[in-house]
Amino acid sequence: MEFSTKDVATYYNHTVKDYQIGWQLNKSKGLHLGLWYDDTKNLHEAIVNTNKKIGEYLPGSKDLHVLDAGCGVGGTAIYLAQHHDCHIEGVTLSPKQYRMAERFVRESGMDEKVSISIQDYTTTDFPDQSFDMVFGLESICHANDKPAVYREVYRLLKPGGRFVIIDIFKTGRATLEKNRPTLEWLLRRWAISDYEQGEETQHNLTEAGFTNIKSENLTSNILKSVKIMWLRALFGVITIPLYTLIHPTNYVFSRRHPESGWALRKCVRKKLIDYLLIYSEKPV
Repeated sequence: MEFSTKDVATYYNHTVKDYQIGWQLNKSKGLHLGLWYDDTKNLHEAIVNTNKKIGEYLPGSKDLHVLDAGCGVGGTAIYLAQHHDCHIEGVTLSPKQYRMAERFVRESGMDEKVSISIQDYTTTDFPDQSFDMVFGLESICHANDKPAVYREVYRLLKPGGRFVIIDIFKTGRATLEKNRPTLEWLLRRWAISDYEQGEETQHNLTEAGFTNIKSENLTSNILKSVKIMWLRALFGVITIPLYTLIHPTNYVFSRRHPESGWALRKCVRKKLIDYLLIYSEKPV
């Protein structure tokens, strides 16, 4: 099943309340899984850890211009602006995310460093060579034509610019016909047409012109978040009848979104997905 950009926007418009209740959205300002280490105490710290991970890849120069391709409600953009010498452009497809991000930016006092717009990251209106770094945090997976994303990022980066992806990727096991229904269960709950395999992404990045491509497997660092999502999904399924009574809708993203916690856990346990960081550079 293929999802359009309108479907993706609708998914995020319809599930904001789920993330506010179940994922500390107003506090952590992040919809991503987060990264757990030995000293990580809670989900909020895990989400901040991912922001820190992105920050580690920022070039060392001053007055950086960075694009957050699929910025959600702006949490990572705000974090980078607060802790690094950079200006951030964030793009999202969701009007509801845009409004929340604008509010969070104002409340953080980062108005002069963070700008949010409603755009498709495959065809932005930014000029060529606008950015020192582009990153996609659990967002590139939504693109149907992922090579188009890489070509657009290549156009937007300055020579020597960096591209960082942190996302879910399917494994070879997910390509087996017997495992496809399990993966499809997750894809349909999150409005994703399909995941790439890590090797496929690296190949497509090379085809787009990127070099110095590196990959880091972070799957073990998300396992606690997967468990949390699964446990909260149990509660979410119980409350679905009440939710639909208060907010009548036939839209699948609203009615069956909690199932994603079950689907994600099953995909992880069957080793159908990995959580990877893939780094690449535009040649000088």
